[in-house]
Amino acid sequence: MNNHMINILWLAKSEYPSGSSLEPHKHEYYQIYYVISGEGDFIVGNESVKMGRGMYLFTRPNDIHGISNTRDVDGKPLRMLEVKYVVFDNDFQERLNQLPIVCQGSDNIEEMLELVFKEGIDTLPWYLEIATHTFITALYYMIRFQRIEISTNPQKSRVVDQIKENIQESYKNEISLDHLAQFVGHSKNYICKIFKENTGMTINLYLNKVRIDKAAELLVNTNLDIAEISKEVGYNNIFHFIKTFKKIVGTSPGNFRKHELSGKALVSSKVKAIATIPAQQTRNDV
Repeated sequence: MNNHMINILWLAKSEYPSGSSLEPHKHEYYQIYYVISGEGDFIVGNESVKMGRGMYLFTRPNDIHGISNTRDVDGKPLRMLEVKYVVFDNDFQERLNQLPIVCQGSDNIEEMLELVFKEGIDTLPWYLEIATHTFITALYYMIRFQRIEISTNPQKSRVVDQIKENIQESYKNEISLDHLAQFVGHSKNYICKIFKENTGMTINLYLNKVRIDKAAELLVNTNLDIAEISKEVGYNNIFHFIKTFKKIVGTSPGNFRKHELSGKALVSSKVKAIATIPAQQTRNDV
């Protein structure tokens, strides 16, 4: 096994109290969020998937990801093992890139990630070599078991697909349950039930997520002011827009723009994390 296949940039064990969030973002390195307790609604591009104990998010460079909400399970908050890393081996990278972004873990993988984190914290002799080799082994286990991984796009009913397509095409306009029910030819109660069962969220939350995701893009990529962006993504009331943005992203539109443009990832201030960066590979942007 080649120790130079990857570089571990950052390790953390994080804790998200109920109701916490992590703004949608992307970066130029790989990252894994492995859930060891609790659950959360993870954002993957324009999708949302509920993840709980034993599942992990596998993000590649420039994959948009975040967390819209977290919940306690059996009295335990969302806790995760996190690893940020870069890959240098082309063949290994090609294998990793075949993994879906949302995966089912295993006891072996979790134990290895715990060992990687422990080595990074203890920093005993040869800790970096042990942590790196162990993490590479964990990645190979992930590749081996990719056949049982969970896709972010499971088979959904045609009704749910139609609703999502309509929202994504018409999010700038007023969209009501009456409109969606008429569009798909079913009752309001039915579409609310089937949508929640298939996506884990309400139709209204999905609509707001689509709008806020578009707003985040405009905040970073345009010079439009917040009032203009609010109208552009379908909110006629700027105060409602700001409140919704903060609820989903975890910070105000102004702070998001400021910190995103400066390259800083924003996490809810309630989030706790024990983190370590290997001394030989310290970076200023992690």
